[in-house]
Amino acid sequence: MRWLVSLLAVFSVTAIADQAQIEKAITGINPMIQIESVKPIDESPFFEVTLKTGERIYTNATGSHFVAGDLYQVGTGGVKNLTDIGRRADRQELLGQLDESSLIVFSPKGEVKHRLLVFTDIDCGYCRRLHSEIEQLQENGVEVSYAAFPRAGVGSESYNKYVSVYCAKDQNAMMTQAKQGETPEVATCDNPVAEQYQMGQKLGITGTPTLIFEDGEMQPGYAPWKELLKRMNQQGS
Repeated sequence: MRWLVSLLAVFSVTAIADQAQIEKAITGINPMIQIESVKPIDESPFFEVTLKTGERIYTNATGSHFVAGDLYQVGTGGVKNLTDIGRRADRQELLGQLDESSLIVFSPKGEVKHRLLVFTDIDCGYCRRLHSEIEQLQENGVEVSYAAFPRAGVGSESYNKYVSVYCAKDQNAMMTQAKQGETPEVATCDNPVAEQYQMGQKLGITGTPTLIFEDGEMQPGYAPWKELLKRMNQQGS
């Protein structure tokens, strides 16, 4: 993060009075730094600067100080991670571009109480463990939607397996067989596997399973179904 050293030097000698000046100062350091937005934070003296990379930094109105990291707000209701709230909003905006009809969905027989999006890899051990508990989630009103994230990338064996699962006549049955270690019957069709993998990269996903809750929170890794249900019941998501 060499640019942060340069940024500190600029902010230490430059008084920045408004958003336009903040943006001008940062882009003047290095043309490679691309700014997504500069926004004042409500009820605070800070400005949030969001970079195209997804990183966030915070500065005061004069630019005399800045921090790189999460910003917290302490109030009567407890402590809020303002940075994480911003990440969730960005995540939900990006996920709004996801075609829901392209997901492989396991719905409960009764009322859908919660929805869980899972970026998964066919050959991932913990993904298989999570899938082995999908019936318990369904029985408790959780709808699980799978998006593709073959960790080895587009064109890999895991990628081809996911394509075969997606193109199967019965996606759900073939997904379950594949998660049980069976090699799916080879099938091809127009499919969203590469597109979903690329979206996962934009979201910052590096491993599977990665769970995304309705409130936009992203949780990497496996968790037992009871823990997931407890979290969703507590948060109402």
